[in-house]
Amino acid sequence: MSYEDRRAFPRTETEISCKLRRSARTLYSPGRTLDVSASGAALELASSRSAEVGDRIAIAFSCITCPVTLAAKMLGARVVRVGPVFNGHQQIAIEFDAPQKNLEGLHLPIAA
Repeated sequence: MSYEDRRAFPRTETEISCKLRRSARTLYSPGRTLDVSASGAALELASSRSAEVGDRIAIAFSCITCPVTLAAKMLGARVVRVGPVFNGHQQIAIEFDAPQKNLEGLHLPIAA
C-alpha cells in the first residue's frame, strides 16, 4: 500500500491565495495552497518566521466572492508537517479541525 492509498480524502493540486493566523503569535502570514483535500492542505507560506509541527492556526482562502484580505470565515487547523524556511518561504502541511464537506466558493471537486 502506498502513502497515497492511505489518504482519507483525495487531494486536488491547485493554487489558491490564503492567509494564516498563528494563534500563539496572532500574526498573519500570506500564502498559497499547493494542494487541498477535505481534511487538509499543503501550503507555501511567505514568511521568515517558521511554523512548527503542532502549531494551531486559523486559515482563510481567497475566492471569487470573498478576497482573502476580506475573508471573515477562517477554518481551524493544526500544522502536521513543516519544511525548512528558504528565501522567506516555507512549505507546510495542515490538518483541518474537521473535514470540510465543501470549501465554499473555491469550486474544488472535494467530496466528504
